[in-house]
Amino acid sequence: MSSLRQRIILILLCTTQFVAILDFSITTVPLPEIQRELGFGAGGIQWVVNAYGVAIAGFLLLGGRAADVVGRRRIFVMGLIVFTLASLVGGFASSPLMLIVTRALQGLGAALFSPAAFSLLTTSRPPGRQRNRALGAWAAVAASGLAAGVILGGFITDAWGWRWVLWLNVPIGILVVALARFLPEGKPSARSGPAHLDVAGALLVAGGVTTLIYAFANSEHIGLGHPATFGLMAVGILLLAVFVRVESRAVEPLMPLRLFRKRSVGGANLISLLANIGLGPTFIIVALHMQIVLGFTPLRTGLGLLPMAVAFLVFSAWVGPSLVARFATKPVIVTGLVLFTAGLVLLGFSLPGDGSWAGSVLPGALLSGIGYGIAFPAWTVAGIDEVDPEHHGLAGGMLTTTQEVGSAVGLAVGLAVATAAVTAGRTVAEGYGRAVLLAGVLVAVGTVVSVLLLPNRRGDGATTAEPASKAKAKAKAKSGPVSGSGHGSTRGPASGPASDPAPGDLPGAVPAKAD
Repeated sequence: MSSLRQRIILILLCTTQFVAILDFSITTVPLPEIQRELGFGAGGIQWVVNAYGVAIAGFLLLGGRAADVVGRRRIFVMGLIVFTLASLVGGFASSPLMLIVTRALQGLGAALFSPAAFSLLTTSRPPGRQRNRALGAWAAVAASGLAAGVILGGFITDAWGWRWVLWLNVPIGILVVALARFLPEGKPSARSGPAHLDVAGALLVAGGVTTLIYAFANSEHIGLGHPATFGLMAVGILLLAVFVRVESRAVEPLMPLRLFRKRSVGGANLISLLANIGLGPTFIIVALHMQIVLGFTPLRTGLGLLPMAVAFLVFSAWVGPSLVARFATKPVIVTGLVLFTAGLVLLGFSLPGDGSWAGSVLPGALLSGIGYGIAFPAWTVAGIDEVDPEHHGLAGGMLTTTQEVGSAVGLAVGLAVATAAVTAGRTVAEGYGRAVLLAGVLVAVGTVVSVLLLPNRRGDGATTAEPASKAKAKAKAKSGPVSGSGHGSTRGPASGPASDPAPGDLPGAVPAKAD
């Protein structure tokens, strides 16, 4: 494959991922204008944001599975068409119900094309520096998408009105569909029987996530301690428990639970969930703080978040991948999450402070952006490090699912905590500060998880480990130790330096050659 075609593929796939993440937050700033024009009630307006987040989170695993068994390019194009048509119709919405339904359809389309794009990205490049650079670019656009959504939402709303935040997707979608012929076909995995998609599993996980998010969103009006809130939480948790039970017995599960037995996969997904529970509400709450407390216009609000977005972009595109190449994923994740936690704590204590953007928003937001930007590409690499290429669509869907679920749940919880604080007699700024501090606590838990769960792996500038199946095959093919330098030799788990373990911590597995 020519280098020009590889660059075109990278641009197309990263563009669609950027749009998928951007659309979670782009409707946040124009919410007051949408509420006035369409007549939303106080309890319904946040579902303009949540409908998209719930749909993409609930169906990402189905999208990842579909990409692996039906064909990656086919599912990619199909999802993009659904997303583009929903964006077009949503811009003409004349009622709250019409807008919420089209936002949910946008999320469904993104749930199809996002994991397919991730799988196309990873399988079009061999393990090594090429893939690591591509994952760095992927992480950069994904990390900056939330911030860019708020920034563009403010600019577009001031310039042309809120409907254009949806219509913006239409020309992008048409262009990418037209250029999709440059993408590799991404044929389905070799199978002995007909493809099977676990629709029941998808409905269970979507129902569980939706119920949990609704429980927190509804608590803004009835209170976090209300019996109905606990009842809805119990129903959501029960649906997710049934989902896990169904997946454990399914012949072709939507989410193979065996993947979570791999420390890097399970750890990376848990870290992604906790980090995005912290990130999701932070952007929205800071944007609301600047408008409601500081009196910023939508455009000024977007510009006020620009430093955080730039920090995401720079540190996730260049600094984070470079650190992974030098130090491996675990220390980079820990370092990034420590900085992210410090930024959220600083932001939480600053919001109720002097009432200026430079004093209450900038320092904590900038440090948060740096920390998240460092950690994000590292846990993205860790999340596919031990996964066979034919399951990269599923692995990408799992990572994006935890990201979207974390953002949606975090937003609902954050707003509920802020509302509860105001109801208890605190100022709005103090309520927002408490919500961000809670986010900081959850990211701190993610830091502890990364220390305890993630395996120590060397950094060689790539997703260093071979898939477990290949490692086992090579181990069987070799009858004894192979002479030579460390990276090309077969070593048991006790031999060699501690910083260079066998891939996946499997006894007797063969380390992948460095690029």
